[in-house]
Amino acid sequence: PDVLYISLHRYDNGNFFPGSGAPEEVGSGMGVGYNINIAWTGGVDPPIGDVEYLTAFRTVVMPIATEFSPDVVLVSAGFDAVEGHLSPLGGYSVTAKCFGHLTKQLMKLAGGRVVLALEGGHDLTAICDASEACVSALLGLELEPLDPSLLQQKPNVNAVATLEKVIEIQSERPRPGGRAALPGGSGILRRCEPKLPPATHLVPFRRRRGTGALRPAAP
Repeated sequence: PDVLYISLHRYDNGNFFPGSGAPEEVGSGMGVGYNINIAWTGGVDPPIGDVEYLTAFRTVVMPIATEFSPDVVLVSAGFDAVEGHLSPLGGYSVTAKCFGHLTKQLMKLAGGRVVLALEGGHDLTAICDASEACVSALLGLELEPLDPSLLQQKPNVNAVATLEKVIEIQSERPRPGGRAALPGGSGILRRCEPKLPPATHLVPFRRRRGTGALRPAAP
């Protein structure tokens, strides 16, 4: 089976534990181009939050995953990025309800065949709230809406730099079918204005030949 792996995690140029998952790590051999690391850098000043995760899904995750067209999406649901974790344990400010909307976005893939496996987190309240939001999405329940003003905001400068780098690297890697899934590496701010669709982390599998999986949050 073909497997596409996508990870969103705190990286800080290799200075955040465990220091792996650089954007240049794109796979090897026949797997080149099937590994995508959205490796956030710049620390927590300001922290990565809802706007940055929504933008990552709009500009990188969903375009690549949609083209890959997985049979199933497996989500390694770690919630270190949920607000409530101190900097050594994550330090980001993604809301629990945002994770619910990200999960709902993922359900547009693979005919809705999305599996979440709880990976971890260090704050019990954050884990419970995020898990509830994600399960609510899977059950098709009405989710707490995101603040409309949030969808008009642009990601912080550190996030833009991270996403620009990922796009530049991945635009040089042809996907199945021989074409790149991402259009060049510049102008991300133009591509992430309003209508930011919610989503999450994933690792998809190829239609009729595999599966898909997600890796959310900071490591």
